[in-house]
Amino acid sequence: MRVLVVVEGKHERDGAVHALIQRLRPDLADLDFDRLANSDIHVHHGTGRGYEKKAIRWMREAERRGFEAIILLVDRDKVAQRTTEITNAQNNTDVCALRRALGVAIESFDAWMLADEKALSIVLAKTVQTRSEPETLADPKDHFTRLLATLGLASGGAELYARIARELDISRLETRCSQGFGVFAGRLRNM
Repeated sequence: MRVLVVVEGKHERDGAVHALIQRLRPDLADLDFDRLANSDIHVHHGTGRGYEKKAIRWMREAERRGFEAIILLVDRDKVAQRTTEITNAQNNTDVCALRRALGVAIESFDAWMLADEKALSIVLAKTVQTRSEPETLADPKDHFTRLLATLGLASGGAELYARIARELDISRLETRCSQGFGVFAGRLRNM
């Protein structure tokens, strides 16, 4: 099955999301990646429902390009309505019949990287203590950067995120990031 994967940032695009998809759905091998902010994809903005419109526009674009499914992942970034908008797009079968797994990371994708202290300890080669509920962090990216600094490590890059994603305990990630990853994982498994 040909799948278009649409994500926001470099950390997600360059390996981490691919690793998570492969761990959840090893049968999905034909993945193409694109940026949510691709300037060639135009969305009629108008008022309200911005991320719902973006997701629907991307579903139509995936269909136009000949993909059989789409995976789209965005950060909530303290905008609670984003979760509702992405859920509306996930459930909207009127616009296209394309298989889909649309997700929202609470508050950002970086929270997922903080969900498993064992994986972090392995990858960083240092003992790491994390919060049991990373989705409650106001700024997971800043928290992750400060964690690295505390350990005397350089800031994290896309390769570091990919290494962590390959080590994460998926069930722990689903439990600790149930609102974001748990929902996304369920949609991906059912896609």
